[in-house]
Parts: sequence; structure tokens; C-alpha cells
Amino acid sequence: MYLTELLTKIVYDSNKEKLGKIKDVVISPDKAYPKIEAIKIKANGEFYFIPSSYIKEITGNKVLLTTPLEDIKQYPKQDSQIKLSRDILDRQVVDMEGSKIRRVNDVEISYKMGDYYIIGVDIGVNGLFRRLGMGGLSKKIKHQDNIISWKDIDSLDFSNLKLKVSKKKLRKLHPADIAEIVDDLGISDSMSILNSLDDESAADAFEEISPEKQKTILTEMEEKEAADLVDEMSPDDAADLLATISDEKKEEILELMDPEESQELRELLEYPENTAGGVMTTEYASVIGNISTKEVMNEIRQIADEVETLYYIYILSAEEKLEGVVTIRELLLNDDETMIYDYMIKDVVSVDVNEEETEVAKIIAKYNLIALPVVDEREKMKGIITVDDAIDIILPTAWKKRLPKMFR
Repeated sequence: MYLTELLTKIVYDSNKEKLGKIKDVVISPDKAYPKIEAIKIKANGEFYFIPSSYIKEITGNKVLLTTPLEDIKQYPKQDSQIKLSRDILDRQVVDMEGSKIRRVNDVEISYKMGDYYIIGVDIGVNGLFRRLGMGGLSKKIKHQDNIISWKDIDSLDFSNLKLKVSKKKLRKLHPADIAEIVDDLGISDSMSILNSLDDESAADAFEEISPEKQKTILTEMEEKEAADLVDEMSPDDAADLLATISDEKKEEILELMDPEESQELRELLEYPENTAGGVMTTEYASVIGNISTKEVMNEIRQIADEVETLYYIYILSAEEKLEGVVTIRELLLNDDETMIYDYMIKDVVSVDVNEEETEVAKIIAKYNLIALPVVDEREKMKGIITVDDAIDIILPTAWKKRLPKMFR
């Protein structure tokens, strides 16, 4: 039997007096397969909660009770009780492993040893047909059932139903898959999922979320929580996000961040949005001076986890001026003792921090670059713009967050 079928049945007491239709069904969420505790009906203009112990049988289009209505002791209201129609129908099931969100169209009920139990939710088209009063059509078409067992439902929060999944499994999802789920959820559920992840995983997923949702979530977060999240984000993405929120909230977050990360973001926020400085990231691989290939490799190993792309390694002077660039391939092809100045590319294509972002994209496309260094008026290196940033510049906003985070 299904909930939608039960809601069409008329309740009769032991005197065969017609009371009214079932309005809802009450369950308790404390079991793998919860028992129906009571049915809610409207009789004589009032609502009654009739304990399931008074149900004699459910047959055809009728529910027969064992007692006259006036002799029934109503089911007491409890904070933990769940009403299936109110709390479950049309709720979303978040399938973490399938990275999908589906809507609950019906609830499956089973009878065993005198009691009725909730055994699953129907997220398929059959449930939708029953909701529309077309159950007969559903049987003729024979669509595949899409029943999720109730024991696999995390029933602690019914703003959305979530399939039970361990944090370990959740972390295995690609950040873009997590972001797709979060984008379709309400704010509280979105924050709940992000909070279940470690800081790095949460930041990776957060960067893939739509800009509008990012702003809303960050605004709703506690300042310390927001600061920890922004701390783990790529500087360019973090700066873009902070630029969208109020100055007051932005300052509170920056004050609570790691001082070094906070200072980097403050500097990025000073650049106009549509300039090279406004879209660059400060996370890049660089070494100082004319050192050996072996020394370069040793330094790269230490910073590899902190940079956005490891394809290019920039060689800087003691004053941090851009002097040359090498690729990882060139490092691997040269002997350990060969000095970096002997084979680095000295004529490096770069752009000024104030260059228009559209020109930046053109330069990256013209020279087939994976990343483009950004320098100030003194040729001091300030950051890089990666090819995915360039694609972001060219593509419409709606498509930006659909792109993979390449070359990390």
C-alpha cells in the first residue's frame, strides 16, 4: 500500500458511522522502519489524531475502527513526530553517491503482524501517477519502481531527506558533484553538507558553487566559520567572492583570517574587478636567483601543495622581478647540477596588473599559454592568470562554474 492510496480512504468507526478522509499519517522516526503511530482525520469540523491501535482493518476504500469516535483517546502531540504528507511528500532526497536530487512522490507502507510500517519512499514516475490519481495508468505502463528503503534515509532533518552516507564517501565525491547538490538545496542544508567536510574539501566544493549561492551561504555563515572557509579558497576566487558581500561582513571575515592570507586578499581587492590584477591569483610556483635544477626541484616539492598550477616555474630576482620561466618538462630534461639561468626562457610574455581582462584572454589564446604572469610597473611579479581564468572571462557568467578546475 502507498500513502497516496491511504489518503483517499474514508474512516468509519465501530458503529459504521462515516467520520471523514484521512488527512495525514503520523510516525515516529526512531526506528529503521517506523510504525504508523496514528492517523489524522477531520470529523465534525475538528481534527482528531487516532492511534493506530484503534484501526481494525484497512480494506478497499475504507478504514474501519474498533471503537466509536467519542471513546477514542487521542494520540498525544510530540515534538519528534513526523507527519508523512506534511513532512515527507515533495521533499527532496539527496543522493550523495549518485550526486542527484530527486523528489519524493509517495511513501510505501507494509502490513505485518497487526501493525503498519513505513518501508520506503517512491521517487519514480509511478508515485507521481498515484499522486495524480492515475494509479491504474501506472500499472499499465509498468514503469520501473524507484523505491528507496526507509532505513537508507537520514530522517533527522526533513527540510530535505538525505540518503545516509558516511563522511568518507562524501569526501570521495568530486567537488563539482557536491556543488551541484548544494546548488539545489536550501541554505541550511547547503551549510550542513559543507560543515560535514574538512576545510579543504569544503573550500574545493564551495568554489564550484554558483556565485549567487556562494554569496548567500557566506552571508549566512558565522564570521569565524566563513573565515576558515575563505582561508582555504584560491585567492582569486576568494577575492571575487568577498567583493560581492557587504564591507562590514567582509572586514569581519578578513580580521579573523590568517594574517598572511588576509593581507593577500586585501591587496587583490584593491585592483579593479575587470583588470589583470582583479582576476589573478597569488598562488604560483617561483624560485629566487640562479640556482641548480636540483635546488629548484627541492623548492618546488615544498610549495607544490600551495600553488594553482605547477606547469610553469617563474624565476625571480632578489627584488622579486620576473627574470625567466621554465616548465616542469625542462626541469626533468636537465641535469641536477645545471644552473637554471642556462636554459630558462628570458623573454617572458607578461601583462601589467592594470591590463583589461579581455586583452589578457587574447594574449593567453595568442601564445597558447597555460598561465600568464602579471607584473607591476617595476616588473615585480604579482601573480598569474591561468587559462581557466581566461575562459571564465570569455564565457557568459552562467557557464563559469561549470568548468573544471584545470591544471591544479
